[in-house]
Amino acid sequence: MAIREKLRLGDVLVKSGMIDSEQLNEAVTDQKKNGWPLGKALVKKQYISEEQLVRTLSDQLEIPAVDLRNTPIRAEAIQTVKENLARKHKLIPVTLNNGTITVAMSDPLNLFAVDEVTIQTGLDVERMIAGESDIERAIQEHYGVASSIQAVLTSLGITPETVEEKKPVAPSSGKGTDMNDAPVARLVEMIIKQAIDDGASDIHIEPGENLLQIRFRIDGVLFEGTRSPKSIESALISRIKVMANMDISEARAPQDGGFSMRLDNRDIEFRVSTCPTIWGENVVLRILDRSKLFLELPDLGLTGDSLERFQNLLKNPYGVLLVTGPTGSGKTTTLYAALSKLNRPDKNIKTIEDPVEYRLPGIRQTQVNAKANITFATGLRSLMRQDPDIIMVGEIRDEETSEIAIQAALTGHLVLSTLHTNDAAGALTRLSNMGVEPFLLESSIVGILAQRLVRRICNQCKVEYEPSESEITEMTATGLEIDRLSLFKGEGCKACKQSGYSGRIGIFELLVMNDTIRRQVLDRATPMEIRDAAIATQNLQTLRKDGMSKVLQGWTTLEEVNRVTFAEN
Repeated sequence: MAIREKLRLGDVLVKSGMIDSEQLNEAVTDQKKNGWPLGKALVKKQYISEEQLVRTLSDQLEIPAVDLRNTPIRAEAIQTVKENLARKHKLIPVTLNNGTITVAMSDPLNLFAVDEVTIQTGLDVERMIAGESDIERAIQEHYGVASSIQAVLTSLGITPETVEEKKPVAPSSGKGTDMNDAPVARLVEMIIKQAIDDGASDIHIEPGENLLQIRFRIDGVLFEGTRSPKSIESALISRIKVMANMDISEARAPQDGGFSMRLDNRDIEFRVSTCPTIWGENVVLRILDRSKLFLELPDLGLTGDSLERFQNLLKNPYGVLLVTGPTGSGKTTTLYAALSKLNRPDKNIKTIEDPVEYRLPGIRQTQVNAKANITFATGLRSLMRQDPDIIMVGEIRDEETSEIAIQAALTGHLVLSTLHTNDAAGALTRLSNMGVEPFLLESSIVGILAQRLVRRICNQCKVEYEPSESEITEMTATGLEIDRLSLFKGEGCKACKQSGYSGRIGIFELLVMNDTIRRQVLDRATPMEIRDAAIATQNLQTLRKDGMSKVLQGWTTLEEVNRVTFAEN
């Protein structure tokens, strides 16, 4: 049946005058030689255009044509069909309705493809026709981080089928492979470019027993990217080590390095870390893109009363102001925004950081260097002799650093720093557990800002919906007053890679020291007791309540707030 249909296509094209018999015979020869559909052979030989082929097939087969450039592709449809199947058969899922998935195909007579989609999804398949180049473009846009990288891997002779051939390989020895440098350099560049285009903050290159996995962290969440065979591991990692000025012969010990690149008229820096694992060296590249550094506090999500009180804390001539949260919660960015607000010609601002992530004009920044005996503690001591007005300490990690920071505050300096604690009140007990006396804490700490990062709803696919009873209960449990019964979510689109989110925003909890909190500190109260006292005396807005407020304002979703906070007792 398929052959008869394809021959009819040729007859139709000859009869319409689009091609002549000689051209048809040449295309049929190419079709048999390459195993292509006849239509593809005709387009390859430039006897007809892709648009002419689509129109003719649509008329001939009575299957509707679709313009993928102007047709919205639904996220739920994309998520239903796996990328390898879409690539294999040159098809793209478009919509999903009532147990039927509509699929745009370049070859609608490929019944094997239809059967595979049916088997994989368990759904009825409705066919549409689209040009092959439009389908390839749609796959590139809608299937995320792996697409461009796979194209480079293919040029190296590596396909998804190659990766599936599981052959045990010994861990990388750090020696290069037989691959020449140019394709590997192109692969590294493509991985980096894809990560930056997708807004990733980190690139993970992770060796497994039989393959090499590449993952990107986008808006705080890791997304699976390309899988490559072990054969490329040594060349890829060696190339990155060369770029980062690391020892390519050393694969048994962790290494740190870095490099910078200019991409799309932007200077971007990369921090590189390698760590040996049982299957080879794990590599993580942290992307530091200054163009994405927000240096205005409102841009971070700090608004309303919390913004006003935090800005007032920055006006203190001395004292310790802490920003707390887990790794990757945006603490350093908040400190940079605070320093930018404080930065004036009449102020001498010094920092000690590990490492210096972004260079701030007008601020003297020092980097921790263990080989030169520059630690947070020793560096802070040195900065004290540099006549500073304001000091930023990247992190308070131990008793020595905490004591020097507090002494600096008590001798007339404003000290900004970070701690790893779950909430604002927990910072006080953490410092106490480090050995800092309560009387020093209550006299030096001026305020503590706890924070988390949640993903923003994508503005391109943002829709309103009516929340369930359980969602309303969750939100009102924080004490939030809800005056309307609608929330927002992202449906998923090309702009957000079908995730429904684009970018991140902070949620905050600001504790300002007052007489009640100082008494609690002297009495060695628990974090919960301190938090309750802050709620009673200064109307403390907890992380979760601030998150729920941002859900209500349509900035993020309940799922995101639940991901980074826990229900309060």
